[in-house]
Amino acid sequence: MKNRTKKLAAMGMAAVMAAALLSGCGGRTKATPENLLRDMTEKAEEVGSAEMNVKFNIKLSSGSEELSMGMDMDMESTTEPEASHGKGEVNFDIVGNSMSTEMEMYSVKEEDQYVTYTMMNGQWTKEVADEEEALGDVEGMTGNIEEYADKFELEKDLVEINGEECFELNGELEGDIFAEIIQSDMMDSFSGYGLDEETVSDMVFPCTIDIYKDSILPARIYFDLTDTFEPMMKEYGGTASDCYIEMTFMEYDSVDEIVVPDEALEAEEGSGLLDDFSDDGDSVKPAEPAEQSADLGSDWESYTVQINDTVVTLPCTLADLEATGVTLDREYTPEDYVVNTGEYELAWFMDANGNELMIDMINNTDGPLELKDCLVGGITVYSYDVEDGSLTVIFPGGIQIGSAQEDVLAAYGEPDDTYGDAEYGNSYYWYAEDSYLNGCTIDTEAGTGLVESMSLDCQE
Repeated sequence: MKNRTKKLAAMGMAAVMAAALLSGCGGRTKATPENLLRDMTEKAEEVGSAEMNVKFNIKLSSGSEELSMGMDMDMESTTEPEASHGKGEVNFDIVGNSMSTEMEMYSVKEEDQYVTYTMMNGQWTKEVADEEEALGDVEGMTGNIEEYADKFELEKDLVEINGEECFELNGELEGDIFAEIIQSDMMDSFSGYGLDEETVSDMVFPCTIDIYKDSILPARIYFDLTDTFEPMMKEYGGTASDCYIEMTFMEYDSVDEIVVPDEALEAEEGSGLLDDFSDDGDSVKPAEPAEQSADLGSDWESYTVQINDTVVTLPCTLADLEATGVTLDREYTPEDYVVNTGEYELAWFMDANGNELMIDMINNTDGPLELKDCLVGGITVYSYDVEDGSLTVIFPGGIQIGSAQEDVLAAYGEPDDTYGDAEYGNSYYWYAEDSYLNGCTIDTEAGTGLVESMSLDCQE
């Protein structure tokens, strides 16, 4: 879950940088998509700076689980020297776990490289990229937009943006054109959702371009991304809604010099935001042999889990789970929280060292129950939650974080479903014949093939 959250944030950051340097154009003949986009391209070379607001939003849901991410950032940029500055807020809500954090970034060109400084959670990080890899290349973003004029239609009525009258162009861009405009960094973020360049090239992206009537400069650029995520979500029985990138241009040629603060300049190189979001490198360590209890089953359908030296069989009681050495985080999920019949609530159990398990507390009765009276119907463990090694979690057949995927397949047999990704690793799914809600999921790390997360559910 942590890695998927980071990829969503990476998408938001890429959108910010792409937005920062889009700028536009002029003309006084009869307005058409052709001459509006042509004039916009010409005037892009005349703009020295821009102030804008960038919003990114995404909502995905599957059953009762929802994932949403939102970003709202004010940006300013200059062309001489090439620099940009943004400050705003990023919000996450992942299966009921909400987080909001302030984000600030500076991007400056130094010789043939672009340096990006990013502050999140009060900490500055730094990333250096070659010129051809830099985010928000002005020429790449605006240099050939006029070539796609035939993709747009000019609306009859003017619209109002930022208190001014604007022309509005609506159209659809093929995936290869969209990928060209947003550049490779954001495409890398899409690949985390099974949407590589080849897949995206077969899609279309509704796009709206609003252009100030008086100055013929961009007022707003809007990409509807819902159709991008919907096919992927349908594959897993979910839906996508309200997914978009919106860039509103407030003022031109009003930005003074952008100066990177000293605290940002002191950030260590190589610890940049996009580096943190990437999955490059091996983060999971090979598992050491662990002593297995005789009570631990050999097959996942035994629904047994060994936590430290104690084995529980799903579903079990809250007291059974706490007897293994982990305790319900009652501050996050109060034990008197009411769970309705036929539903479940996510809860987190921690040990004395801060290691954590994500638990499905289920209510299979005919009436509402307080969480403390619900059953433990699912256990999920991630590599980063047990990385200090003091909490032992073993699934049936001796499978644990760091086990080889070959050992998983040998223990559990051919999976009922598999999702493979060369960059983000493989996911394997086993389902019980009697219920789709009973099953096992194992995720392995790209490159090493080691288990990085695992879930076991017995909810019916």
